[in-house]
Amino acid sequence: MLMFMAALVFQVELAVIAGGLFALYKATKEDSKHLKWAGWILTIGGVLGVLCTTYFSLIYMGQGGFDMATMMQ
Repeated sequence: MLMFMAALVFQVELAVIAGGLFALYKATKEDSKHLKWAGWILTIGGVLGVLCTTYFSLIYMGQGGFDMATMMQ
């Protein structure tokens, strides 16, 4: 289940990066300062999220967190 959640979060972060790049593309066509800021915030936030998810996924994998089929409380 933990691996599924990591993959799901990774996919959402890729969608955020794609949205940020699209906003940057539209900002250059429309010469919009606010849209350019939003695009940069989305892109940088998405990249930082991918790095964080990757780091913690590797840590959990090293601890054997992905080896269990279910998580016990």
